[in-house]
Amino acid sequence: MQNIQGTCLCEKNHLVIKEYGNFVYSCHCDMCRKMSAGPVMAVDPETSDNIELHLDEASVTYYHSSPEVERAFCSTCGTYLFWHHLARDHYCMNAELFPDIIKQVNFGLQVFYDRKPHYYDFANETKKMSSSWEEM
Repeated sequence: MQNIQGTCLCEKNHLVIKEYGNFVYSCHCDMCRKMSAGPVMAVDPETSDNIELHLDEASVTYYHSSPEVERAFCSTCGTYLFWHHLARDHYCMNAELFPDIIKQVNFGLQVFYDRKPHYYDFANETKKMSSSWEEM
């Protein structure tokens, strides 16, 4: 897939992934779950070379969850936009921003699986990685 368009709820912020497959993963880390009230479903376009951010800077809030990671939210509608590892210039984005991806997605990976609470599970089989990046 190429030039996949995504927006926040209020459509003030537009994101484009230049080239992507149909892969979505979930993250069960404490920060993602607290931020979204559940696991985050994400796409991984990797570096800024593969994305275009058309952000309304007046409506974007950046939160530095650690010295090397920033998270971005639309401060108008509250939509979680992306996670960005600054030193590696690595992006992971909210999968639900991109309707064309989630129409034909392959959900095959769960990360921070050892941090997942016991009150929910996904029905399909996936690869499961621990918080130390070891397969479970």
